[in-house]
Amino acid sequence: MREIELKYQVNNFDEIIKILEYNKCKISKIQYQSDTIFIEDLNKTESVEGTIWLRVRKINDKCEMNVKKQSSKKSESQEIEFVVEDYNKACDFLKVLGYKEWVKVNKKRRYTKYMNANICLDEVEQLGSFVEIEIIVPDDDIKNNYENDLEKIAINLGIDSKNIVNSHYDTMIHNLKG
Repeated sequence: MREIELKYQVNNFDEIIKILEYNKCKISKIQYQSDTIFIEDLNKTESVEGTIWLRVRKINDKCEMNVKKQSSKKSESQEIEFVVEDYNKACDFLKVLGYKEWVKVNKKRRYTKYMNANICLDEVEQLGSFVEIEIIVPDDDIKNNYENDLEKIAINLGIDSKNIVNSHYDTMIHNLKG
């Protein structure tokens, strides 16, 4: 599966939530997510085609593992995600395979669906408030203009398209450390 995502920084969620609720979208309760990101080489952290990130995520009292492989488009990556039983064992597993712990990302997230997209309302420690608009498509889906569809959704939600963010939370937090 391929994940196609656009991310926007916002000042607050009030107007966006009003629009979503007006459109009968049910917004989830807040989930507390703690991500630990692993990479193969701590000296190669740039997001380029073929880059692989591994993530172990705590979601409230659950845990999952994820791998993302960056495609040639910045907004797109191949993604595989699955549940694991033990956060610490999952982290140890990746370390034994030679992956290095790179950065931690903590956030509060709320989900909803709007039209054909998943919407995430994220409050990310150290970074602020963001809206992610994403769709998941099969690997063999050859449509190339999904970003235009996602941008139209952002506009429908009252999000200023100038506030687009072309970076991942982990990269942004890593760059704060200098």
